[in-house]
Amino acid sequence: MFSEEIKGLHGELSAAAVAFLKFAERTPEVFARHRFHKFEESPLMYYELHRWPVLIDSRRDGLLASLSVELSRLVKRGPRLLLGGDPQRIADFYGVTQERARVAVEALALTEDARGGLSRGDFIDSAEGLKCLEVNMMAGLGGWETALKAQVVMDQPVLQRFVQEQGLRVQLQDTLRAFLTHVIEDVRRTVAWEGECNLAVLFPDDEPPDPTGSEMASLLLNSTFSELLGAQGARGEVLIGTYGEVQDSEGAAFTMRGRRLHAVQEHDARDRLEVVGPAFDARARAAVAARTLCLYNGPAQELLDDKLNIALLSENAASPALTAEERALIRQHIPWTRRVRRVHTPRGGADVWLPDELIADKRDGLVLKAGRAYGGKSVLIGRGTTAEAWDAAVQEALEHGGWIVQERVEPRPYHFMRDDGTVGPHILIWGAFVFGERYGGTMVRMNPTGQGKDVVNATQGALMCALVVVE
Repeated sequence: MFSEEIKGLHGELSAAAVAFLKFAERTPEVFARHRFHKFEESPLMYYELHRWPVLIDSRRDGLLASLSVELSRLVKRGPRLLLGGDPQRIADFYGVTQERARVAVEALALTEDARGGLSRGDFIDSAEGLKCLEVNMMAGLGGWETALKAQVVMDQPVLQRFVQEQGLRVQLQDTLRAFLTHVIEDVRRTVAWEGECNLAVLFPDDEPPDPTGSEMASLLLNSTFSELLGAQGARGEVLIGTYGEVQDSEGAAFTMRGRRLHAVQEHDARDRLEVVGPAFDARARAAVAARTLCLYNGPAQELLDDKLNIALLSENAASPALTAEERALIRQHIPWTRRVRRVHTPRGGADVWLPDELIADKRDGLVLKAGRAYGGKSVLIGRGTTAEAWDAAVQEALEHGGWIVQERVEPRPYHFMRDDGTVGPHILIWGAFVFGERYGGTMVRMNPTGQGKDVVNATQGALMCALVVVE
């Protein structure tokens, strides 16, 4: 059923990935058409899960870890390193007011370039290696349930049989545990340690979290948090609520439900100032400056959570401000990316007029993205977009700014089962989490090539896939 070419490709993920294909060839149960519908209707899940796992070895896991941490660090350093930390230059580059640029730069300076920031880099595995399409630098990232996904998938009897037959050692990545470990370490490093660590996960006052989901999430988070803190002889709690519940305390500190807060995760603050409000923003910045609070991700998010950051790195790939290693990292792992502007720019060894490169006749090898959009919104894959729609998007981008154009990366055709029970190539997006300087595991989402959308996003129907490290 699987060609030697397909087996060879999967072999680059792990020997176990090849063994699974061979196991599937002789095991009809592998092809049972079942989905874990929203993790069997759990209120914490809003996406569906593929029945087959992605099996990688420690070498591939180490590559995802090192690459995601290095690129996350570079994105966080970008505004001060490549734009000199100058509010006017930064305002011009990102399209924000000079005041918001000044506040963001101030936050970066106070936090060692968002040293504790939360991010997820999205990668495609191409014939030239892993290519980073974007780095999402916000606290409310989706796909954190890596351990739960892997457990649900690997608990299938047919996969238990496969693991036993092969004598595999299975490692389930646990992104939530990595995040909570990071919070404790960050608080210990930043805030005066008194043997207590309380984390607030905050939502907008007019969009509070679902009570049932919030209760289940609290139980899940606090089980791990208590274990991690208890191992250090400390105490603490994860509190899920809204901004309106946060009260001021003496010494530029915060409290919530009678507990001193040491860390705040702004879970749903993509349009941050609009969500948190100027009053909370000022109070939070004062707490960060006084080192009484770790804030994820805070004012710097207005710069860091923008697809323009990939353009910033690509446009400055030869900058003397970067080390030789950083320049090589950009050349090897970031596709050619530019802000959509009326300028000359290098491409393919020539100096080109960028609007000429964006005409509809050349769109097949390009992707257009709005810098501040998310969930796959305002992403136009050239080969899947009509000429009229492409031209309209290019004109909007040229007139209003805030868009990037990126060379399309051709994904390697890893084979998985489709909805109809057949097997074929899929587009995989590898989403690697980084918390501060800590790798937090990888989520994988996929669409079947030619049958799904080229924009691979869970909110647009892509399936999640459990990633499992095996040896």
